[in-house]
Amino acid sequence: MDDTKFTPDAPEAEALKHDFAKLRASLDAVKDKLGGNAHDVLDRVSAFLDQSSLSTRLDTIEEEIARLGGKLKDTGRDAAARLETEVSAKPLASVAIAFGMGLLAASLLRRR
Repeated sequence: MDDTKFTPDAPEAEALKHDFAKLRASLDAVKDKLGGNAHDVLDRVSAFLDQSSLSTRLDTIEEEIARLGGKLKDTGRDAAARLETEVSAKPLASVAIAFGMGLLAASLLRRR
């Protein structure tokens, strides 16, 4: 190993001091930027949660889904009842339509 002594006044020491000062400044800038971003994110999340509580929003969404589900069920029931009425009124036409739909479906599926 080299027995040269390190002196604080050597040009290499000045270069190292300068590099460390730049590194320290860069790290401080990164720390400030990350800290600012973290605070910004926390502020946004807090603002979102404060606008209206999450449970209230979920309750509203659940009620809307239940309402739409009931409406869809009623519409489906009405459509099935109308279809049953039409089929009962015109059974031969209904069988012919069903047969034609079956042929159409078969020809479409055969092409693939």
